[in-house]
Amino acid sequence: MKKECASRQPVVGAKALAQGVKMGDVGISFRNSTGANAFTLAEVLLTLAIIGVVAALTIPAVITKVTKDQYVTGLKKAYNTMKAVEREAREEHGPMENWDWSGNSIVQFEKYFLPYLDVLKNCGSTEEKGCFAEGVTYLDGSSMSTLNTTSYYRIVTSDGMSWAYIKYGIITLPYLRSAFTVDVNGLKGPNRWGRDIFDFYVYPSNLGIKPAGSYSFNGTTSISTSDVDSECSTSDDGTYCATKVLAEGTMNY
Repeated sequence: MKKECASRQPVVGAKALAQGVKMGDVGISFRNSTGANAFTLAEVLLTLAIIGVVAALTIPAVITKVTKDQYVTGLKKAYNTMKAVEREAREEHGPMENWDWSGNSIVQFEKYFLPYLDVLKNCGSTEEKGCFAEGVTYLDGSSMSTLNTTSYYRIVTSDGMSWAYIKYGIITLPYLRSAFTVDVNGLKGPNRWGRDIFDFYVYPSNLGIKPAGSYSFNGTTSISTSDVDSECSTSDDGTYCATKVLAEGTMNY
């Protein structure tokens, strides 16, 4: 029995003993390294609480930043798509001012734009659901009932973006003739202008397709930066945000 107890004592090398290290000293050192220097439960819980508070404060901001960056990337891609469509349509049909703008939304879209888009789903000018989100809102939170009406021609492209096209009644050139509304992440939320929904205006002139907010309806007057900033704010509807975001390369509102 004595031998068994002795075998459980800390082993001390001959060199240590020669330097005056005592068994009691070894015992004290052992207890300090496993007891006195360890964190208490209260300290661990306090640390976790601090980490939780910091995470709660920073993670939402990081997520918001990443989400906004995705919207910006989507808008840039949508604009590139519009310009590519315009370029191909001009090559086939000639200058936009010479196009036949007398037809309705269906005639215009199917002749001048649809052939150059990679369409995944086509709802046409019907009330069919599934091409554009319901319950869309403006940047200030006010409601825009729906784009799923016969006034719009709606499609979903292969990249998942939702598009709605509408013809305007103005017939004199170079006035704004029609508009595209794009939801860069399709049916996913928030379905709000200035976030994931943006407008492009079609001017039947050398202007062609421009982000909403770059020119006035008459197609001859550019809109000031201050007016764009005022309209692209959470106190307004956000339809000019396409111009602001493309100019600044970010979504800082």
